[in-house]
Formats: sequence, structure tokens, C-alpha cells
Amino acid sequence: MAKRLAWLLLAACLILTACNTTSTLKKETAPKSASEAKEQPKKEQSKKEHTKKEQKKGKEQAQEKDAEKEQEQQSAETGIKFTKIHVPLTETKKENGHVTSRSVYTYGQDKLNPERVETYDVQNELIELVVIEKIEVRTERKSYLDKDNNIIRYYVITRNENGKIEEQLLFNGSNKLIAIEEYDYDDAGRTAEWRVYNGNETLLSYNVYTYKNGRNTRVDSYSANGILAEYFINEYDKNGNVICESAYDKDDNLLAQHRSTFRNGLIYREEFQGEDKKLQWYINYTYSEQYLKVLKTTYSGDGRELEQVEQSCLLFDR
Repeated sequence: MAKRLAWLLLAACLILTACNTTSTLKKETAPKSASEAKEQPKKEQSKKEHTKKEQKKGKEQAQEKDAEKEQEQQSAETGIKFTKIHVPLTETKKENGHVTSRSVYTYGQDKLNPERVETYDVQNELIELVVIEKIEVRTERKSYLDKDNNIIRYYVITRNENGKIEEQLLFNGSNKLIAIEEYDYDDAGRTAEWRVYNGNETLLSYNVYTYKNGRNTRVDSYSANGILAEYFINEYDKNGNVICESAYDKDDNLLAQHRSTFRNGLIYREEFQGEDKKLQWYINYTYSEQYLKVLKTTYSGDGRELEQVEQSCLLFDR
């Protein structure tokens, strides 16, 4: 009985298929009306454009996969982590969908650090200017100016022979020294200690850095008299990206956490949590045009959009 039912169902399916085929053939061979004849070129053009888009999308996806495989192979062979650096050319900030400011970055010989940043309001009027200029071979000045070209504050930065900051002095617009930062490095060129002083050169606090397997796993922060105030623990993924930064007080109580999600060497999400591990705010990153455009959207803990930052960038491997 079951076999007979199966044969009947199969016969019915064959008859239905034959009917559908005949109907389709009739439709395909039926003469086209004048309106259909006019629409045909448009449909063909639309189909061609769709095919081109799909081919372009497929090519981009293939290039991304090839790049990922190449990075994985290089990482396996050399043990070096590959992270991508986004260097902004322009930046547009939005709140509630409306533009609030726009910045333009200008670079000199150093393609990673701008020598000039101009920020404009919605009326395209300059509201802030940042200028970085060389004073001596290893010393530079970074000045923040208002729309009237008045200096708001500036930093005098001294670097060591490897280009890393040794000392940073902060002055206000009246040339009064506000703060001093000093950096010490170990034999491997890693930050070993950081100290901050007030304008009277009185030590305020200092940090000591601890490394394990070449990675900074802990930072201890001390008061001026050497008492531990708080400390920070860093966790890494297999590629060497910091995926969790946790801050604790001296009694080991959690103060805050910063979590990051990476894919293919790029950051895609950041989360900021309080001492109760409740989400305070987060940032989502979206990339387009072969990663040359970045959209950073900041949300409150309950998902309310706070700000959008759109960047057009250059992309470097490090």
C-alpha cells in the first residue's frame, strides 16, 4: 500500500511538472507587447549592473580572504603579530544624525602622525587648530589654538633616539607650566615606568609596568609616597591584541573593565563596564571601501546612540 501511494505521488509530480513546463514554454514563445519590448533593454541593463556588483563584491571578498590567509601564514612563520593602523585623513562627527564638526588631517614626512589638524563647525568656520612643529632634532611642540589663533595650551615633547617620548611638558596659554610627564624604558624598549608631576615639579603619582612573555600584563599605580593606589590587568588574544583591561583598587575590588573585540587585526567593538560589570557604554566599528572608511558609533549602556564619527583613512600594516 505504501509503495503504491509513493508511485501515485510520483506520477502526480511528473504530470504537474509537465504542465508547468508547457505553461512556461507558452509564455516564453508568446509574442511580446510594445511595452514589454521597451522594458526589455532596461531589464537587461539592470541585470548587467547587478551582475557587475556581485562580481565586484565577490572579488573584494576573495581579496580579503587572501589577505587573511597571507597574514596567518606570515604570523605562523615569523611569530610576529600583524595589526592594522588607521591613519585619518578626514573626520566627521555627528549627534542625532546631524553633523557637529569636521576635521582635516595634514601629514609631512611622518605618515603616521599629523603635523596639522583643522576642525570646523557646521558653518565651515575654523573652531580649533592643532599644529605640531619641530623645535630641535628630538623635541617638538604640539599647540592647540582657538578660532582666533590664540594658544589654548601646548605640549613640549622630547623623544629618545628610538622616537619614544621621554618627557612631555604641558603649558597653558599664558606659558605657565601645568604638568610634567616622564617615561623610562627597559632594555627591550618597553615602557618600564611613567611619572607625573605638577607645575611645581612635585611628584603626584607613578606607574610601574610588568611584562610576561613580551606582553604588558599588569600596571601598578602608586601615590607619590609609594603606596599602591590601584592596578590594571591586561588580557590578550592569540594575536597579541588587548581584549580586556581591568582596573582594581588596592584591596582587589573591581573598579572598571574595558573589553575589545578584534577580527583580522581590526577592532570591531569596545565595551566599557563599571564596578558592577554593568555595561556603561560601547562603540561599534564598521568598515567599508576596502577598510579605508571607518564608522565609529557610540551608544549608552541601554543602546541609545550618543555619537557617530566617520573617518576616511590610510591603512598601514604594523
